[in-house]
Amino acid sequence: MSEPYKTDIEQALKAFIADHPGIHSREAAIAAVLENWFSTHGYLPAGQTGTRPEDLDATNDD
Repeated sequence: MSEPYKTDIEQALKAFIADHPGIHSREAAIAAVLENWFSTHGYLPAGQTGTRPEDLDATNDD
């Protein structure tokens, strides 16, 4: 990745973090941006939440 491009991305991430008080790290900002992009482009169902696979057991069978 070229240095000017990398600088622009880092500046955008810092601005995003500043505008979102609940996001405190670079990694959390990247995750939020990716989740939003994936949701709006049909790669991730929007607004759906569920039980993580590692938390599934017989007690949460419907």
